[in-house]
Amino acid sequence: MMTVDELIGSWTLISWTSVKNGKPDGYPMGEDAKGQIIYAADGRMSGFLMRADFENAPHGASATADTSLAYGGTYHLEGDRVSHDVVVSTIAHWIGHPLVRTMAKQGKDLLLKTKPETTKSGNIYEHHLLWRRVST
Repeated sequence: MMTVDELIGSWTLISWTSVKNGKPDGYPMGEDAKGQIIYAADGRMSGFLMRADFENAPHGASATADTSLAYGGTYHLEGDRVSHDVVVSTIAHWIGHPLVRTMAKQGKDLLLKTKPETTKSGNIYEHHLLWRRVST
């Protein structure tokens, strides 16, 4: 189980995998997605994810949830979970709601897993985001 002191800092995205019924099922923003998440000592956090090719979009191109997303707010730990209490977001329905992630250490890396969601068809989806601490 991670402590707040182990979580505090800046992390860069290594991989983001969609998981369907317990098996890998693709990459929501491509195999080379980019991202960062920052946990501050004062309890604030922010996260940003994007497609690697978004940086090549034409000048003035608008972002969509398929190309980039960002949110921030506060966080707190609950056992092996971190709750991101969303204050600002590029996805409106996240604002004012907690995004709960299960945390697992993988060596020096951090795996954050979204809460499994069952679709109308009965498939269970979750997302696995692997992060590596940014060296200072």
